[in-house]
Amino acid sequence: MTAAAVGVMLAAAMAAIYLWYVERARRFAADRLSDLIGPSSAAKKPTRETVLLRGARSFPPRYRFVPPSLGIIAGAALWLGLRLPIEVGVAGGVLVGVLSHLVEDHVAQQRAATIEMQLADAIDLLVGSLRAGSSLLAAFESALQESAPPLRVHFQEIAGRIRLGDDPRVAVSDLPKRVPLETFRLFAASLAIHWEVGGSLATTLSTVGRTVRDRIELSRRVRAQGIEAHASVAVVLVLAYLLGFLMWRANPDRLEALVRSAVGTELVAGVIVLQAIGLVWMSKLSRSAF
Repeated sequence: MTAAAVGVMLAAAMAAIYLWYVERARRFAADRLSDLIGPSSAAKKPTRETVLLRGARSFPPRYRFVPPSLGIIAGAALWLGLRLPIEVGVAGGVLVGVLSHLVEDHVAQQRAATIEMQLADAIDLLVGSLRAGSSLLAAFESALQESAPPLRVHFQEIAGRIRLGDDPRVAVSDLPKRVPLETFRLFAASLAIHWEVGGSLATTLSTVGRTVRDRIELSRRVRAQGIEAHASVAVVLVLAYLLGFLMWRANPDRLEALVRSAVGTELVAGVIVLQAIGLVWMSKLSRSAF
């Protein structure tokens, strides 16, 4: 096993450990939040709410199995189809998997931004109705009528469960489980605390609405400032493969001999793995975490 193959395996292991750590931290935070705003008996025995949540699909939908599948297919195609060395095939599969993951993550972020903007508009409607003298359920119904998919589906479920006699705290605290976003956790916690202790909900929701809009604005600024860096990385990546293609067209025998040699195989595989690491690094640097 060459040094390039060992490097690829180490990079894959480090990526798997990092993803496991992030998922563990997210679940730990979600469990602590559910202990604060949710009933303690919900985790002990299955209820109608927990059964509904098991069959529900969280938003935004994630297709985490697609990037690894595409990476495996691409690696197998490079190794078996083009007869490239296995190290180059594995490195190419890693790069394709990383690119697929970035595309899937970008689509999920766009959907999350859409539903967060809809939530901010719905909070403004709730605040206006509450200050006009409407009850919370009537204000919620008013916001439901004005909302659009994908937010409308989740608001319909909350309103329907409350009408059928479910505990409002449970119905609201289940919202972050269906839409696991920080803005929805803040909104659900505010409503659950109001139903628990009472108080002026209009003032609280007004503050929550401003916070949600500030988060959306900050996320947009971060994405806008990262576009230039993303474009530079994409140009450099395309130029590298374009130059390789032109060198192969000019003298294919020498380039193929270099790629199939021991040193050339390690160099090519190492460069491809470094490109994948750079893409992941750039994605992490240009993402807001707050």
